[in-house]
Amino acid sequence: MPVLHRVKRSLILLGVCLPLSQTALSSVEASADNQRVVGMKRLTESQYRNSVADIFGHSIELYGRFEPDYRQARLLAVGSAVTSVSPSGYEQYDIMARGIAKQVVAEEGREQFLSCDPLADACIDEVIQHYGSQLFRRPLSRAEQDQRVAVAEEVMAKGGDHYQALEYALASLLVSPEFLFRVERVEPVPEHPDEARLTAWSRASRLSYFLWNSTPDAELLAAAERGDLYTRQGLEAQVHRLLESPRLEPGMRAFFADMLRFDTFDELSKDAALYPVFTAEVAEAMQEQTLLTMNEHLLQENASYRELFTRRAMPMNRALGMVYAVPVQSSDDWEPYEFAEEGNRAGLLSQASLLSLRAHAGSSSPTLRGLYLRETFLCQTIPPPPADVDFTLDEAFAKLPTARERLLRHRKESTCAACHHLMDPIGLTLEQFDGVGMFRTRENGALIDTRGELDGRQLGDAKALGQALSEHDGVPACLVDTLLRYALSAPDLRHQRRALDSLQQAFSDSGYRFRDLLWQIATSETFYAVPESQGASS
Repeated sequence: MPVLHRVKRSLILLGVCLPLSQTALSSVEASADNQRVVGMKRLTESQYRNSVADIFGHSIELYGRFEPDYRQARLLAVGSAVTSVSPSGYEQYDIMARGIAKQVVAEEGREQFLSCDPLADACIDEVIQHYGSQLFRRPLSRAEQDQRVAVAEEVMAKGGDHYQALEYALASLLVSPEFLFRVERVEPVPEHPDEARLTAWSRASRLSYFLWNSTPDAELLAAAERGDLYTRQGLEAQVHRLLESPRLEPGMRAFFADMLRFDTFDELSKDAALYPVFTAEVAEAMQEQTLLTMNEHLLQENASYRELFTRRAMPMNRALGMVYAVPVQSSDDWEPYEFAEEGNRAGLLSQASLLSLRAHAGSSSPTLRGLYLRETFLCQTIPPPPADVDFTLDEAFAKLPTARERLLRHRKESTCAACHHLMDPIGLTLEQFDGVGMFRTRENGALIDTRGELDGRQLGDAKALGQALSEHDGVPACLVDTLLRYALSAPDLRHQRRALDSLQQAFSDSGYRFRDLLWQIATSETFYAVPESQGASS
């Protein structure tokens, strides 16, 4: 029975265009005549996974490959606003959609996933309405619902049973742009028809994916339906609820991982002969250690963001004990550990995740580490090397024992000096940590000189760098900029200067408390504003 081929054709007839992109806005129908689509943001891999788990349950397995997320303006979240879906990517979404739907209607899952008997006349319509509103993050229009019922009817007309019919109807929801993209709509303001505002459903979606990195839950969708998100009191009640939810911590892990570019760990390799301690298990533990540290410091303790750069405490497990050369009691769990005040490590930049991520396969790299620090924590842009740089001259310097000596050539070359003077003096303070973050005092037998400089401030070592960053005004300002870009998926904040200034002042007034910053953004008019180019008139 060629049901699959015919149903796939039906899905395309439902408006699933290839490739799916921003130019396909016209293929996404508005849920009402007075609403207009003003933006589409493709779900990142983590958002897709989280949304499926929150709607169908964590027992659902995904079969298929995700297209790579695209980083723009330092963030994958920003890239989601300009990322399309290729034909091959759509095929993978189709595979995942059919796999999810098959598990939902499978005999062993029916009691969990289905609230009615598909043999009953109204059941398919009921299930489509139930899951459709969750997947689309808004109520389905009658036309959208009828289209899915038509898919089910076509399956049964070709000899499929009711369960197969429901399977393909659900799959058609899962491959719709309305699920694969966060589709944002505006509507006229009732009291001022010439002005536009985000619909309540778009507000709920924007809020949920910002704080939870997942789809809105039933309570948030209900608040949207009641119109609560249009009132200050109703909005604040929902923001408070989301901030107090256990789902906040995994949601913010997604932001921290995006900000720190932990997705590039998948591409990280180390010379096994030089760094036998570095394994896949250790690489995973490195990331987890940093994410646990940030969650504990910024969310659980609600401590000052500035202190993150001088904090001596960090969770430790057996795998990382070998990297840090410290004793770990538990064989398979995390336990608290605090480095001595007179020790060599303190702050986020002394953690192995960042040190190994910004190093070469066989050595450390002051340049990569300095570049990473400037871009990630100070929001500065360093231009790429000039195309005419003669790298053959590096061969003579490669024989020198320490990185400081090897980098001397770049600081003397006129075409390289300006950028290397910004990056290298910072990275050199971290040179006592090798390519995987293990402490050392010598490189190739020569003593390592860790003196450096940050914006005119002389530094003696990595701890001094952490202290300097904790006192640098650009560090909290950069976090505000990065978090607002993440929240809005916005590559350009030039039109948000006043909002940024206000948020930065509020962040300072709060003692640089991250939870307070989340509240300020999530309750701000800026967060729910319609893009300037998207007024109410066509």
